[in-house]
Amino acid sequence: MKTRIAGLTTTALAAIAVFGAAGSAQAADPATDKLIAAYTAEMTALVEKGDAQAAETLSQFKALTADEQARFITLVNDPELFKKIFEASETAPAPGETRTRTLAGGDVVVKQESSSSMTRATTRWASHTNTDYVLGVKVSGQKVITNYVTSGTDTTRVNPGQAMGYEYIPGCSLTHGVVDEWISAEPADNAHSETVWTAECASSWDGRQRVWGDYRGYVGGYLKLFN
Repeated sequence: MKTRIAGLTTTALAAIAVFGAAGSAQAADPATDKLIAAYTAEMTALVEKGDAQAAETLSQFKALTADEQARFITLVNDPELFKKIFEASETAPAPGETRTRTLAGGDVVVKQESSSSMTRATTRWASHTNTDYVLGVKVSGQKVITNYVTSGTDTTRVNPGQAMGYEYIPGCSLTHGVVDEWISAEPADNAHSETVWTAECASSWDGRQRVWGDYRGYVGGYLKLFN
């Protein structure tokens, strides 16, 4: 079973040919203006449907200068951008650490974060989050959470995990499969949860996102392209 993630429709795909003619020009021109208007309209439609993340992303986009909006539109209409982001996401952060990688001369930032907490004395959760920015605007994010129970240093049960995400890249879609859970063999004795994300843009590919934890909390996690 696949879960569809909130994102843009494929309306902007028709504009990719226009994007090719526009190149990387920063100055406003009719082709760039058309792409900006299409992106703003689609994001506004998502906001009107109650998409809170789309509201944040649209606000960030509108805060860019005209030249920055032109650069943003050039980048997000690159049909290979989403795949490049997934490829840059493979580094796993250590517990409590945030790691970033940059693309496109620093205009694209891929951030990975880890978190964990206790909800009761023996009930814990740990998460791995991947967030992608273009000129400081959030364009996509994926998160997986493992929920589990410990007794002393032992993991005794893994409860159903969670996966959530979004993408606002024209012409792309993002879905995820079921979330699997298990306890790894001793001596690691970690609670694991993972899902597989499937992206459809100019091409399609899959990426596995996994997180694992123990009595201390978050131990490790990653988002890795494998197709």
